[in-house]
Amino acid sequence: MQTQWKTTFVESVRPEYFFWFAMVGVFFLFLFPQGAEPAVAHTGVASLGTLTAPRENPYEKLELLGRAGYVYDLKNKKVLFEKNADDILPLASITKIMTAITALSLVPETTDITISSDALKVEGDSGLKVGERWLLRDLLAFTLIGSSNDGAVAISSAIGGFFATSTPDAEASRARFIGEMNRLARAIGLTSTTFLNETGLDVDTERAGAYSSAKETASLLAYALTTTPEIFTGTRFDALSLGTEEGEKRSTKNTNTETHRLPLLIASKTGYTDLAGGNLVIAFDAGFGHTIIISVLGSTVDGRFADVEKLVWATLEYINRH
Repeated sequence: MQTQWKTTFVESVRPEYFFWFAMVGVFFLFLFPQGAEPAVAHTGVASLGTLTAPRENPYEKLELLGRAGYVYDLKNKKVLFEKNADDILPLASITKIMTAITALSLVPETTDITISSDALKVEGDSGLKVGERWLLRDLLAFTLIGSSNDGAVAISSAIGGFFATSTPDAEASRARFIGEMNRLARAIGLTSTTFLNETGLDVDTERAGAYSSAKETASLLAYALTTTPEIFTGTRFDALSLGTEEGEKRSTKNTNTETHRLPLLIASKTGYTDLAGGNLVIAFDAGFGHTIIISVLGSTVDGRFADVEKLVWATLEYINRH
């Protein structure tokens, strides 16, 4: 069955327009700082002094609520900002990025996934029904944008079961899949990243479902966008509507409620649990294919969005000054 996509926007005007307007403003502010007049020939040494003055680092004035943050220039392979970037912290639902790329590393995106009753026992109800069938690519998109825990478990148990050597058991199938998540993490160099489950939900009051660092979280999204970018397209939008193989429609809202505030968004994934606090990782285009990845861990429910937005605009200012 052909996939039917429908995106819903809360704004009739896309953030790209605001982005380019802001960029023009930054350009003129850079040429003519407040209170200054355009240089003329007779200004002599004074003009030279202005041109050679040290450039302010826009990141230095930032105050973040998050315990850790990281900004990576994917195009130029350069770190632009870091705060406690190597600290290992609970990952929460950012875990589902690894769930997605692990699934696609094991089976084709057109694989049929049937929703099991075991999958629906997990915390959270995203509207999935027992017995309905999904194409893997559609269920992954649904799971990523709405951070569907039952979707993640349905994927892990089904795919894990494909590789069972005997009658598949749901928990054994999940464990097999989670083992593949950790194997892939090691293979792509994420040495500080560990997965205890496929959802990121806290295991109990002391153990998180996954752990990583702000630096490796950014690396994880970078790898995902390099290998399977199409799966993350829906995470740019406010909402998404997808169809099951039986033709039923399922709609889901983006857990990133601030997509309209971020210019030229490429992908995003939220995370929140009691142990993790608020997490968010995004990728955006700083202009002409200039991909920037930003991750914030250990913030608050609302603070994660404010932290990332501050880092986005500081990054645009930094790029324009350099």
